[in-house]
Amino acid sequence: MFKSLSRKKPTGRRRFRDYYTDWINTLKTVHLPLLRHHMSSTTSTSSPNLLSAHVEIIHHHFKSYYHTLDLAAASDVSQILFPTDHRNAMELPFLWLGDLHPYLFTNLLRSFLLQHDDSSSQNEPENDDEDYDYQGHQEQEQEEEEIEVGESCEFLKKQWPLMNAWKIQSRKLTTRIDQIERGLRLMVPALMNRVRKAQAGFIQKVGSGEVSAVVAAAEMEEEMVGIVMDANRMRKDVISEIVSVTSVYQAALFLEGLAQFLVGLRDGKLLQEFKSCKSPINS
Repeated sequence: MFKSLSRKKPTGRRRFRDYYTDWINTLKTVHLPLLRHHMSSTTSTSSPNLLSAHVEIIHHHFKSYYHTLDLAAASDVSQILFPTDHRNAMELPFLWLGDLHPYLFTNLLRSFLLQHDDSSSQNEPENDDEDYDYQGHQEQEQEEEEIEVGESCEFLKKQWPLMNAWKIQSRKLTTRIDQIERGLRLMVPALMNRVRKAQAGFIQKVGSGEVSAVVAAAEMEEEMVGIVMDANRMRKDVISEIVSVTSVYQAALFLEGLAQFLVGLRDGKLLQEFKSCKSPINS
């Protein structure tokens, strides 16, 4: 109803659908391959700087996306709230107020931390014998590790910083994640409350005859533009906070995972399999 009542004259700007298609293709064919290239070349003295530079490039790619999303919302917020022309059936369930839910970013980061915790716990010795020489075991493991690294191939040497990226989890990182999630628990419900108030205001004004449906829709649209922009600011800030609080290797792995998630949702074969496995509602 909101989409049909809201009427805006064409501004001559490029359609957001076309922009998003180009943006995701650039992410897939340019930025993601380059990021992975620098991630696999971390032995030279200059490569960590190159990796850091490309982390910033791909981070800027996301920031420019949210800037353009704001412009598109200001032009016609309905194309962002009802993105059926540029989002497929697999992408839609992950959207909240026009784009990815900010919890997805923190959940992705926590998945890396949990993966490391799980692998570490599996490697810990399980021996209840009081005479078990834990220190000796650790020293033996350290010696074996040194031998393995010393005799490893060049590929292992290159990957070593990334393989150990989550091994050292600073208190600053875990504390900041907790702070971000606490903030989201306050801000996300507040935004949804604003949505409900905007919808209730529309119904009240039209139902009482206070204003016409077109006028009420225009007022609701103005409020929804502000809500979508605030949601975009929240998403952008969460990504920026994660990149700033993590190491260059952690940030690279996080952005690679986020980029691969977005690219993977548009995989043609996967989308076809998703569409073919639809089940009846009563099944």
